[in-house]
Amino acid sequence: MKKLSLRLFVSFVVVASLITSFASFAQQDQQYITYPMMPLNVNPAYAGSREVVSVAALYRRRPLFSTVGAASTNQQYFNFDMPIAQDKMAIGFQAYNAEQLIGTNTGGIIGNLGLYGDFAYRFVLPNDGKLALGVQAGVTQVPAYISSTGGGVGSTNFNSSIGLGLYYHNDDYYAGLSMMNLNADKTQFSQPTFLTAGYVFHFDDQVQLKTGVLVRRLSNAYSTQTDVDFNATAWFNNRFGLGLWYQNTGSEFSEKAFLGSLQIQFSKIQLGYAYDFKGNPNGAVGAKEGFHQIMLRYEFDSGNGKSGVFRYF
Repeated sequence: MKKLSLRLFVSFVVVASLITSFASFAQQDQQYITYPMMPLNVNPAYAGSREVVSVAALYRRRPLFSTVGAASTNQQYFNFDMPIAQDKMAIGFQAYNAEQLIGTNTGGIIGNLGLYGDFAYRFVLPNDGKLALGVQAGVTQVPAYISSTGGGVGSTNFNSSIGLGLYYHNDDYYAGLSMMNLNADKTQFSQPTFLTAGYVFHFDDQVQLKTGVLVRRLSNAYSTQTDVDFNATAWFNNRFGLGLWYQNTGSEFSEKAFLGSLQIQFSKIQLGYAYDFKGNPNGAVGAKEGFHQIMLRYEFDSGNGKSGVFRYF
């Protein structure tokens, strides 16, 4: 059974890698940059994978505020997901609020408010594996278009967004493929494709190392760009997690960044803190200071008796 599951995992990653090579660069959507703490934001098929009612909130703040070219200093994110129909399906909801992001070097369109709903259908596979197909639909508030000279034209709009995802996981590894914002106007917005995969190394009963990779392919009407992120989190007694993330996809302004994280598990509650260190000291104005991030996740039983069980992903 383990050999069959491993073959499925390897085959999935290979096929997904080929798909991403055919999946252009635009400003990074605010929703996606929170994936280290909120993986549901890059793949709707992740909904229900923790097999409990999961409620998560994240607050991001830049310690210093610069005027021209600065990102918003306050951003709030909220996620909710849970399995339904005896764990055969799952539903989810996402919302975020972020001030307008303005770049002085390259123009772009950034929504400062997003509301999304998720649905996933889940299949049970050998070796305790679960495979889910997910769909996301929602709306993003888009402020005025920002030109490359910093000027703006147009007015605030509400644009629809549709995404699809595929996600497999068992106790030791996971792999996911998602294509977001499929119905976007490619002259103004990006259509990102995400490939994620990870593995947990069990050194002993007290120390485990969760590793992962994220490949992002951005596509719009003018160009394409592919970036790869790497991450590793060491968990001690399944209570304390210390992580390091190399974000080639960028934290803001598509700049590379290192992110350090600390997570503490209290039965049904998980607290997390992260800070992203910008990798480009000569970056955009106001983009040199990283973000503080605080996360709170609370999980409770959905009726299947699986609450309080520690999960690496």
